[in-house]
Amino acid sequence: MRLSVFQQNYQDIATYLTYCKACPNYNSVWSCPPLPFDAAAYWEKFQWMYVVGAKINLSPETIKQANTAEKVKAIGWNIVVEVKLAMEEKLRELEQKLPGSVSLSSGGCNLCVECNRKEGGACCWPKKMRYSLDAFGFNLTAIARDMLGIEIQWCQDRLPDYFTLVHGIATAEEIPDSMWEVMDVPFESAKN
Repeated sequence: MRLSVFQQNYQDIATYLTYCKACPNYNSVWSCPPLPFDAAAYWEKFQWMYVVGAKINLSPETIKQANTAEKVKAIGWNIVVEVKLAMEEKLRELEQKLPGSVSLSSGGCNLCVECNRKEGGACCWPKKMRYSLDAFGFNLTAIARDMLGIEIQWCQDRLPDYFTLVHGIATAEEIPDSMWEVMDVPFESAKN
């Protein structure tokens, strides 16, 4: 999709920055706001935005296993992070084939256990870390619904039936259909 159309349809910086400010990652993870650069200028070299998503179906056994709030958080976190890191790696590989492109992640960076930003330090993985779509004010719920046909489910008192990850890749040139291949992302823990 043309980046300008994507921004018009899905970007609401003021609303989503408010949500970001309420998140524990705000000003403590390098991939999250406040961003250390002019966000509008960041997009000037790109013309296209491609969305890449994952729907991680959870088995009834996995959902049943998460029978406390602590287990819901821990099991859910482990499943999401495993798939997210694998997707990020695949997208970085795609970047190598598309000079001048950059991938964007879903949610805050998970490369380090504790980000150095909290202590005022530099990013440990500046070549691997990717900013999140939501850090730029993109509505992931609407993107998942409209572009991927997936309604995002959230953890409440139990694990949802599935998790959804919404990533992207911004490019200066349109990606030919022949460049796309199925991104086979393993998520063994989600099948338990």
